[in-house]
Amino acid sequence: MPMPEKKPDPAVGTALLADIAALQQALCGQYAEACAGRNGSPTLGVFRLFPGVDISLWSRLAREHGLSHWLTLPLDEQAYPHLALYQEALERLTYQTDHDPLTSLANRRSFERTLDLEIERARRSRVPVSLALLDLDDFKAVNDTHGHPAGDLVLRRLAEVLEQGKRRYDLAARIGGEEFALVLSGVGLVKSAEILERILESFSTLRFAGAGGESFSVTFSVGIASYRGNVELAVPELVGLADEALYRAKRLGKNRVTVAPLPDVDKAANEATLVHANEKKFLFGK
Repeated sequence: MPMPEKKPDPAVGTALLADIAALQQALCGQYAEACAGRNGSPTLGVFRLFPGVDISLWSRLAREHGLSHWLTLPLDEQAYPHLALYQEALERLTYQTDHDPLTSLANRRSFERTLDLEIERARRSRVPVSLALLDLDDFKAVNDTHGHPAGDLVLRRLAEVLEQGKRRYDLAARIGGEEFALVLSGVGLVKSAEILERILESFSTLRFAGAGGESFSVTFSVGIASYRGNVELAVPELVGLADEALYRAKRLGKNRVTVAPLPDVDKAANEATLVHANEKKFLFGK
């Protein structure tokens, strides 16, 4: 008696379609004519493993959802382990490219890319984004007095406190020796300051052991800048505002959170003043 044909799991097909749709939107959302192919433009094949998807399920999905332009390559048990190892190596290299080796936080490259995307999102949807720059207070003295292993421990513990204190969709990054950053999506100055105050309080209560067994604590200073998308603003401008607020926190005695003026207000006022001056020049000038 023939065995009944095994029906594919609908959840597998749904997940596969979601993956393909997300990938296609990311690659071709802005370049639909190029992704249409065969127009003389360069062509790139993207390799993606779909465990649990067999040729019969793919054939049905391709017919129902117009996916015939996607090429497939079934893998047997001999080829799959080698390709899986290759994919793991690529994922590991990608992670290393975007993360700081000491703290496992995002590195400066990843930070700048994320901040640029968040600024563009704020400009398009008027959803605020805030940037917090953190700098450990008197960190050179920590290394000189307690040794570099103790200094490395301080950096790692700060990274842990940042990860625990931020929201899941915020980005924590190490962007310099003792410099860190938080990109906070969807919140303005007041909420961002509250988040950073809690993180600062949590970190400043930690105790560390020096090379000689002595106990010490460390604090940091914070500068925060926020952007709501009402005026044109580039990444260096927002970083500069947060950096100025950070230096002001240092001058005021360190171990504190300081906020920058809103660029939306200042730049809008300057632009309005310029327009007014130009109008006066046109009306009353010679």
